[in-house]
Amino acid sequence: MPRDAGFVNAVEVVYLGIAALVAITFLGFIGRLSAAGVQVTNASQDAARAAAIARDPNEARTAADAAVQRSGLPGRCLGDPSASMSWNPSDLGTWQGGTVTVTVSCNVSNQALTGVWTPGERTVTVSDTQVVERFRR
Repeated sequence: MPRDAGFVNAVEVVYLGIAALVAITFLGFIGRLSAAGVQVTNASQDAARAAAIARDPNEARTAADAAVQRSGLPGRCLGDPSASMSWNPSDLGTWQGGTVTVTVSCNVSNQALTGVWTPGERTVTVSDTQVVERFRR
């Protein structure tokens, strides 16, 4: 019977250490990507709410852009986050009673997501739709 039977070999410890490091880095990447998605979702919801309480589509577009700039996204994104707005009129063809959809996109570097040097970037895009209040003037 060999002398070190039952003990972990030094080579096995190195392999286990590398596997653990890769697993921890991957879990960190997934967690940070999820956090970025939550932040973009929150910005999209805030922008859609701000647009839905505006008096007209032009004011709504300005309110949505302002809401995205107030969020924490400008510090997280590579460059400025982009926000686009579209709206569907009500059955009467008016702004009140229609719906407004705001789509927010943010490019995040992979290095910011993993915590270690990795090339490239990811784009996180989220849309939110709100109903424009029918009786607001």
